[in-house]
Amino acid sequence: MKTKFTLRPELLILAIALVLTATSCKREGCMDPEATNYDDKAKEDDGSCEYESVGTTLSGDISSDLTLDASLEYTLAGGVHVLGGATLTIPAGTVIKSDPNESVAYLLIEQGGMIDAQGTATSPIVFTSGSSSPSAGDWGGIILCGKAPINSGSVATAEVGDVTYGGSLSTDNSGTLRYVRVEYTGNAINDEKEHNGFTFNGVGSATTVEYLQAFMGNDDGFEFFGGSVSADYLVSTGSGDDCFDWTYGWVGSGSYWIAEQADGLGDRGIEADNNGDNNSASPFSNPTLQNITLTGYVGSESDGMKLREGTKGDISNVLISNFQDGVEVEHEVTVKNAGSGDLTLSGISVTGSTGSIYAIKGAANASDSTNAASAIDQAIDGSATGAGTDWINGWTQSL
Repeated sequence: MKTKFTLRPELLILAIALVLTATSCKREGCMDPEATNYDDKAKEDDGSCEYESVGTTLSGDISSDLTLDASLEYTLAGGVHVLGGATLTIPAGTVIKSDPNESVAYLLIEQGGMIDAQGTATSPIVFTSGSSSPSAGDWGGIILCGKAPINSGSVATAEVGDVTYGGSLSTDNSGTLRYVRVEYTGNAINDEKEHNGFTFNGVGSATTVEYLQAFMGNDDGFEFFGGSVSADYLVSTGSGDDCFDWTYGWVGSGSYWIAEQADGLGDRGIEADNNGDNNSASPFSNPTLQNITLTGYVGSESDGMKLREGTKGDISNVLISNFQDGVEVEHEVTVKNAGSGDLTLSGISVTGSTGSIYAIKGAANASDSTNAASAIDQAIDGSATGAGTDWINGWTQSL
């Protein structure tokens, strides 16, 4: 006799469920290897992936290597210092804005620190104001502090950041600045000190500086405090004070500089000093410059080039227009340098001047004045072609 077994309906349902569970159960979890909670055993992604947040505010000290992401917009909050041993890398196309709600923003590379900011003509790196209505002086600027010689002591303290610059390493390297534009810089520190667009404090010759623009700043566009760095393809547009300025024994070189002043703004195209406290301090400021265009505004009451306080140099192929005076050589040591050939000018063109083509002031004696005037008179020959303009396309901002 056969025995007949009948499975109760509720048990049948349970059996089917167990089979389905056994065959279909898979481990769920985060399956993205880039996530902080990645589960390498997961078979199905449950949407739980978590990612490390990317900070876009730069503040305080940068003490280890940091590379920014050009796809993000960064905020510069207060004084940001790149310390010795650290490198800040900024890729082409990166935009960094000042935080208008914090203390004055600036970026400073300390001695031994490095910046690697390499934009391109089509993707420049831009530092600008974070204000909804940008204006000159909204933030500080970019400052490099190196170990190259200066003539204001073996070392000195920077006007910004209370850090040391200067030394004996003329070939010091602070990194690379290429195709970088700063806008609306020049915040006032006090009644006597203001930030510049770019400041080079004792920066050495191994540093690369080229294709930079200072746009609508409140003080100087570019200033060199000693050092031996060379700087090519510089543009100062609408600077509130001098377009280019050097002092404390700068001995680098420069070519292809353009200055364009905004109406009613700006002082000198070039203000050149050796040392205001000691005009004969060594090493003398003694740069070699060529291919320069300096454009003031109609009615300007300043100088295209003001050479003073003992500076030396070799300056050639300069177009000066729309300044009240073209070239002024001032102070005893400077005048003597111009007459002896230690300060040499050649190929200087001056147009649109309402004052003097050139002037000699503060000579120790008539002979020094005569020698300097003769040298400069020969330099004013109308042959200058200046810096040209084809290389500024794409990465500079116009007035």
